[in-house]
Amino acid sequence: MDFSKINLFKALSRKMAWLADRQEVLAQNIAEANTPGYKAKDIKPADFRDVLGQAGGGPTPAAAAGRPLALAVTNPAHFTGTHPGPKTAAEYQVKDRDAPGRLSGNDVVLEDELAKVGQTAMDYELTTNLYKRHVAMIKTALDRNGGS
Repeated sequence: MDFSKINLFKALSRKMAWLADRQEVLAQNIAEANTPGYKAKDIKPADFRDVLGQAGGGPTPAAAAGRPLALAVTNPAHFTGTHPGPKTAAEYQVKDRDAPGRLSGNDVVLEDELAKVGQTAMDYELTTNLYKRHVAMIKTALDRNGGS
């Protein structure tokens, strides 16, 4: 069975590829920690709306028009759900990476980079576990011998 044709597995594979790329960038930041003038880099996370549009074969008409995506309702008794809307810029805390007193002009903070590496490794492990569990679930569903 070719799992690459299933949208869930496509999304999980893209997430694992993004996490692997991020680990490379973070490792480069750590390697350049003592390089004068080096600016730490990071990879921008994927926008969920873009991923959702790609998984469905392209952007939805609502997303293309700038409207929020609506849930599919197959029965009038289904709840449509509500969302409070996006947070404003004032609700996000922006960390200033300019560290005063750095003579080299380098903005790499090893503790921050190592924390990001650890979080990325945990996210990768979680994603691979989800992939494995879904494959096992499909194999169980396809087992014709009833598990024996």
